[in-house]
Amino acid sequence: PQFLVLLIFGLLTFIFGWRQDYLFITTFSLIPVLFGLTGYLYGPSVAKALSFPILYILLMVPPPLAVLDSITVPMRYGISILVEQILQIFKYPMIRDGLLFKLGGHEIYMGAPCSGFRSLITMISLGIAYVYLNTGSLRKKALLLASIIPLALLGNLVRVLGVCLATYHLNEAAGVKFHDYGGVVIFLVLVFGLMGLDSLLEKLKL
Repeated sequence: PQFLVLLIFGLLTFIFGWRQDYLFITTFSLIPVLFGLTGYLYGPSVAKALSFPILYILLMVPPPLAVLDSITVPMRYGISILVEQILQIFKYPMIRDGLLFKLGGHEIYMGAPCSGFRSLITMISLGIAYVYLNTGSLRKKALLLASIIPLALLGNLVRVLGVCLATYHLNEAAGVKFHDYGGVVIFLVLVFGLMGLDSLLEKLKL
């Protein structure tokens, strides 16, 4: 009965979100619908076995725009301040005006994609799958899980630094090209970071 209630709740949630044109609500309704349908048709044991892949769909749920702005804007400012400090340490002619960099006659604006939020969600999805498939202890999995966000943010920082350096040493076209393919940088930082930490924790017997 409880799974049938969950299924009906999910369907009603979907209808409400669809009628009100709320993408967040309609996407989120997939979770109770899938849980309720699986449990109702196949029983609680199957629903429990499929709980991870069903809950994994939460990462597909787009946050409301107000929430998105409240997250991405501070991330953009945080990254811009770090980039400014790092480049100034290495004596680059960097001047920052809010989200605008002035670097050696070039101007680089930290737009919304530079916040790294989309890449962060993608890397969190990848990292969670990696941790889930890992055969280590619960403590090891918790440490790997805790490292996902710092590694993804580090990868985004490297990407923005790469855009600035490519623009300064080469040209603006090179900076744009590096930006377009910068997601690979974040991916490599996260994957090799997780693998390295995994190997270290294995040696420490954690």
